[in-house]
Amino acid sequence: MELVGCVVALWLVALADIDRRTSRLPTVLLWPGLVAVGVSCCVRPSIALAAVAAAGPYLVGWLAGLCGGGDVKLALVLGGMLADPASALLMVLAAQVLGLLTRRGRQRWPHGPPMIASGATLFVAGSG
Repeated sequence: MELVGCVVALWLVALADIDRRTSRLPTVLLWPGLVAVGVSCCVRPSIALAAVAAAGPYLVGWLAGLCGGGDVKLALVLGGMLADPASALLMVLAAQVLGLLTRRGRQRWPHGPPMIASGATLFVAGSG
């Protein structure tokens, strides 16, 4: 299981770096997480609830033109990984605060890095 954790961590670091550099999260790189969360929802319904709880605010943001579709998909994946709706919402809140603190005066900023940092922190804190 440690190997899987390392692969997931490297995948998330790569996503954060790509979004930081390009302000885009390619759907092709999000597919593994989307599939994993989709399959896992069949086993644990709380994963589906957490995924929707995290993706919901980003979906509203996407509809308002405040973030991209990749951010919605990433939120779904990270919320599913947390598997707890309250933790998923806390991740969204923490990601927004972190994003606002690190935006460096820009109107728009990449949401992936703070979302990944918040989600990973909550995941590690909850698994201990």
